[in-house]
This record gives sequence, C-alpha cells and structure tokens, in this order.
Amino acid sequence: MFFSSKKWDPRGRHCFVTGGSSGAGLALAVLLVKRGAHVSIVARNEERLQAALAELEKHRQSGEQIIKSYSFAINSEAGSTAALQAASEPHGGRCPDAFFLCAGTSRPSFWIEQNEALMRSDLDASYGAQAFTALVASKEMVKQGVKGKLVFVSSVLGYFSIVGYSTYSPGKFALRGLAESLQSEFLLYDIDVHIAFPGTIYSPGYEAENKVKPKVTLKIEETDSGSTPEYVAECILKGVQKGRFHITVDFIGNVFRASTAGSSPRNSYITDLFYALVGYVALPIWRNSVDSTVRAHRQEHQEYLKQKGIIG
Repeated sequence: MFFSSKKWDPRGRHCFVTGGSSGAGLALAVLLVKRGAHVSIVARNEERLQAALAELEKHRQSGEQIIKSYSFAINSEAGSTAALQAASEPHGGRCPDAFFLCAGTSRPSFWIEQNEALMRSDLDASYGAQAFTALVASKEMVKQGVKGKLVFVSSVLGYFSIVGYSTYSPGKFALRGLAESLQSEFLLYDIDVHIAFPGTIYSPGYEAENKVKPKVTLKIEETDSGSTPEYVAECILKGVQKGRFHITVDFIGNVFRASTAGSSPRNSYITDLFYALVGYVALPIWRNSVDSTVRAHRQEHQEYLKQKGIIG
C-alpha cells in the first residue's frame, strides 16, 4: 500500500476528526471539507465546536456534504464508542472511511513535580485520546468490512525527547509503537495506517503550554521554527494521499524520521539515506548543545526547587 500510484481522494468519503475544534485538527477538517468530504469533528468544548462548525460551513462545496460536530470525551473506550455511534448515525450507521486522530494536549513540566494522578492524566491526553478511538474505529471497520484509514498524530517528540516533556513524550512514543503494530496487523483487513510527527505548531494549545513550560525548555526551543496548523494539515493530508506511513512536515522531522526508522516502511530509499546521513553527523552535535544548555541551568533550577518547596 506504500507504493501505490493512485492517490487517495477524500471526496464523498466520511472523515472523522478528533481534536477538530482548534489547531491542526480544525485546519485538517477545513481542508477535508474543501476537498468535498463529509466531515465529523469531535472535541470536548461545545462552544469551540460550534465556532469550528461555523468555520467548516464556510468551505462547504455542496449541499450534499454532511458536516457535523460532536462533544465527547474520547479518552476512554466508552466515550470513543459514543462519539463514533453519534457520527455514524447520519450515514445510516456506516462507520467513517477515515479517522484523523488529532486529539491531545501537552503540559510541560519537570519529572520530579509529577504524581500518579498527573501522570495518568497526561498519558490519557497524549495516548489514550487517540488509542481508544483507534480501538473502537478499527473494530467497527473490520465488522463492517470498511477498508478505511487510521491516521494518528504523534509529535516529533515521539522520535526523541528533552527536559520538560517527561509526561508527554512517552505517550507520543507509545502512539508510534501502536501504529507500528497496527500497520502490520491491519494488512489482514486492508486498512491503511499512517502516523504524523509534526514539530511545533503555532496554535492555541502551543500558546497555553508556553505559559507553564520550564525556562530551560523554552531556552532550548528558542530557535525553533514552527509551522501553522494549515501547513501541518496540508502535509498530513498529502502524506496520507501518497500512502506514507510516517509523515513528517519539515527538514528536522525528516532527519529524525530517517535516523530512527528501524524496520518502518521508507518514504524514499534515496532521500531517506540522505536524511539519515545528515542525522548521523548533526544529531549528536545538536544533542551535546542541548545537554550543555541543561547543565547551565542547574543553579537556576536549584532556586526554582527551593521556591516550590521541593528542596530545603
């Protein structure tokens, strides 16, 4: 399925988008509506959902398109099942053709500030919010014989990690592990699996996380060149249409992808070799600079711990 010359066309297909009320999820939903798809967006906040639905209506291509929004918490099997059933109802009970799993949030902080409740909550947000939807979606696709698509959205932090992301990156790594397993297993059903690894996305979620992000993490990321939600959405859809398993959106994403590919299907043996060679030389140098930045923050971090009452 990764070398097919026929591009996937969303026109007339039912696309289910989680995290569809803002950021890359909303941008992807808009793009799918523009391409003539039936689109169902799912998120928790009803107010933002209604605003997002109004935005989608602006891009409607025909009166026949079914464009709906649904407010559900999808970090459980029950919630994901309820969302899927609601979205399938206007289509005569038929499950969607493609699932774009964009739900997830980040709460950067230090590991020693965590507790069990926070760790479970963050794993729900970074992994469960997509994994449970994938579970109920795949069961229904297999049951109905729908040869559809599952598109996970991880993060470039699913390839590597740094200080501040100890409760976020594990979930994004886990999504990769899940996608790797399902890409193999779902050959049994002719269901395509894709996973995207975007870097920084300039979205409301990014603005919120920067308010609580450790100073050392902000320092490391100060030279980051992020992407707009619209650009990320374009890259994800283009990657899906080309049949790519791992989808990256920029040069550094490609370098990390090629450098950590393992046995994953390649996008291109020639260009991936180039990116891998770049990574072989450049990534250790970059990592040394990151580690130096972290060490330089030791004294400041000690003061932070005292202010928080973590040390005396």
